[in-house]
Amino acid sequence: MQNLLGSTAVAARTSRQRRDMLAWLGGLAVAVAVLGPALRPGSLINLDLVVTPRIPVPSGVWALGPELPRRVPLFVPIAWASVVVGTYAVKLVLLAAIAAAGVGASRLVAPAGSPSSRVGAGLLYSLSPFLLTRVAVGDISLVVVYALLPWAVPTLLRPSRDLPRTFLWSAALGACGFAGGLFVLPVVLVGLVRERMRAWRRVVGLVLVSQLPWIVPGIVVVWGGPHLATAPAFATHASGVGGSLRVLAGEGFWQLGNQLGAGGATGAVAGLVLILLAAYGHRRLDASWRAGAASVAVIGLVVTFASVVPGIRDVYESLSATAVGGTIREGQRLLPLYLVWAAPAAAHGAARLAERARSTSWAVLETLPSLLALVLAASALWGAGGRLDPVEFPAGWRAARAAVASSPGTVLALPWDEYLDFQFAGNRRSLYPARDWFGGDVVASSDPELGPSDQEQVDPRDTAVLANIARLKRGEAVSGALGEIGIRWIFLAREFDWKLYDAALASDSGLRAVVTRDDAALFEVSSWRGTAWDASGRPVAVRQPVAPIARTPTHGSFTWAKPANSGWLRGFEATGQSRTGLVTVPAGRASIWYWPAALVLVVDIGVISAVVFCAVCAKRKVWRVRRPGITSWSTVDIASSKAQDPPRAGGGAEQTGVAG
Repeated sequence: MQNLLGSTAVAARTSRQRRDMLAWLGGLAVAVAVLGPALRPGSLINLDLVVTPRIPVPSGVWALGPELPRRVPLFVPIAWASVVVGTYAVKLVLLAAIAAAGVGASRLVAPAGSPSSRVGAGLLYSLSPFLLTRVAVGDISLVVVYALLPWAVPTLLRPSRDLPRTFLWSAALGACGFAGGLFVLPVVLVGLVRERMRAWRRVVGLVLVSQLPWIVPGIVVVWGGPHLATAPAFATHASGVGGSLRVLAGEGFWQLGNQLGAGGATGAVAGLVLILLAAYGHRRLDASWRAGAASVAVIGLVVTFASVVPGIRDVYESLSATAVGGTIREGQRLLPLYLVWAAPAAAHGAARLAERARSTSWAVLETLPSLLALVLAASALWGAGGRLDPVEFPAGWRAARAAVASSPGTVLALPWDEYLDFQFAGNRRSLYPARDWFGGDVVASSDPELGPSDQEQVDPRDTAVLANIARLKRGEAVSGALGEIGIRWIFLAREFDWKLYDAALASDSGLRAVVTRDDAALFEVSSWRGTAWDASGRPVAVRQPVAPIARTPTHGSFTWAKPANSGWLRGFEATGQSRTGLVTVPAGRASIWYWPAALVLVVDIGVISAVVFCAVCAKRKVWRVRRPGITSWSTVDIASSKAQDPPRAGGGAEQTGVAG
């Protein structure tokens, strides 16, 4: 008998492994079909998608500005990987994310679900217009969050049940920065309410700790007062009944020209069919988390539509103008909270329809989710309609980067526009890629030009730079003034309104033309005095072994060509700010260091240690808990602890085999 049971268990395990392998192969095939030409060698340029051969480590990892730490900490390992594999550091992340999204959604189908239901759920989720659009516009962090969500939701909707896994999934989402934290909060809160706030202090504490790697640097940089564009510029595109139904199909991106999917009446019908199927199949989802998933889906839809509903949108706009509310200025970002429920629920709904038909000829209804997914994604497959076609940076850009790399210094990127239509990228509008292209310290526009003129980065040099750009457009020489700001190089991409700058740059005797080509030009500022200089204008040697630490043999005061930030200290004495927004270092013998970086380092080490500890606990299925009536801590087996949990209201055994 034991041999028979053992053989049955082995056969079941082998069958499960074979099914998982096929699911991953199918997921990778879907990912290849989506990315298509993007997997060829070359850079990717489209809106916020800027993939260059070498990706710089984001300064936000040390809580250093001026850029907001939107890509922290996810882009730290991506930047390291780009040193070895170049642009494939991002391309492989996208490939894995699309595959993982499909496999994760397929695992949300209840164990009794058919293979067709699993395939349908996986395709609906991984080919959603939402995901395809976010891949094409370069919202990499959100793409990774989208992929992790179906794996994390079953655990986070029961947060106190398995604390190590709750922390691990929260940390995984938090590794994607604020984009991940936005999803952890509503899911865990719904889970705590469903659990009647059981162990809520420990859950909230663990979740908060898991988000510290992006919260701490975010607070430090935002404290400087960036001026972010508010919700009206990023309102969900949901005009009329048809537009609202298209949102239910995964559409609604604020910039309609970049929205992928069926669109029009087809998209509206698809959205209606999807929500009806999901409502019909909801009851077949896993009983342990389906109610929580439906609640989370409602939250996702409410936030998505909040920016367009009269009355509510005024409140939403006011909220988005605050430092904290600015993280949800684009409400459609939270639509995955709805999609992660709708995809498996719709797959079950189609299966239930096929069963109710009681005819083999109607069994095809079970494939309806797969057909729906293909209809929605058909026009976006194989490179998102050309948006993911690889490009090569022109010769002028390459020559300029080589010159800057051989003689490093601050670069001023012109034209002074955050987004440009680049000819070498097929005239696709894109974020100016100068920061990623050159690396190091690059001064460039961060004004998205979606409303009042405001720089979204916290760079105190902007005031002086903007004044000199205005002079430059009037044909005046600015080389001497730029030297005072610590700028060594002026890079001019010959795109858009480049002629406004070209004549003045060419006639300025204080500039030396290093690169002059049809596609780009590079000028060196003759008055540049080095990375630092003393009161008499003599260069001061400053060495930075790592970004937040600097050493110098000079004991006197000097000006350092870095954007001023109150966090810089010499020993324990605060630095100042020059009239051009640079760091003024007081006299002393101590090293120069950025104290918030020490706090960030402590936080990161602590969270990484907690991740390792929780991973071990999850693997061994043990956790330190306090049992009722016992005053000391004891180590117990999670599996046995779960078995002793009181039954839930409504009864019914929980199904097993769900992701998470």
